Amino acid sequence: MRKLLITVIGFALIFGFARTALADDTPMEIKGAKTVNADAVIELIQKTDNLVIIDNRSVADYEAGHIEGSVRMSDTDMTDEAMLAQHVKSKDASVLFYCNGLKCGRAAKATMKAVEWGYRNVYYYALGLEEWKQRELPLMR
Repeated sequence: MRKLLITVIGFALIFGFARTALADDTPMEIKGAKTVNADAVIELIQKTDNLVIIDNRSVADYEAGHIEGSVRMSDTDMTDEAMLAQHVKSKDASVLFYCNGLKCGRAAKATMKAVEWGYRNVYYYALGLEEWKQRELPLMR
């Protein structure tokens, strides 16, 4: 019994540290994309024609509240370039990715894919909904 308990505790520690490491590995900046904060997101929305905003969170998170005009597509939905092209019609179009912030990491993965696929006007809202909510900015439901 003691051996089983030690094994269970060991797995819990390993998985707990692995989760923390993944969150800590989420980059604040991604080469080929411009990192923006909440103020820059607002400015982009106001000044950029045809800005595509991609919410990389889960369906439940999206339905609980999202940035106005955003479409939901998780990083795992972006299995190939054609999936992103359904919403972003040109590689020169401006596209913004966000999720729940650095603890989430989905926007980082999606941003990296877009850059890898040759999109040239990519914006990465690294702090995401965590900052948006702290600033008490509006969310659509």
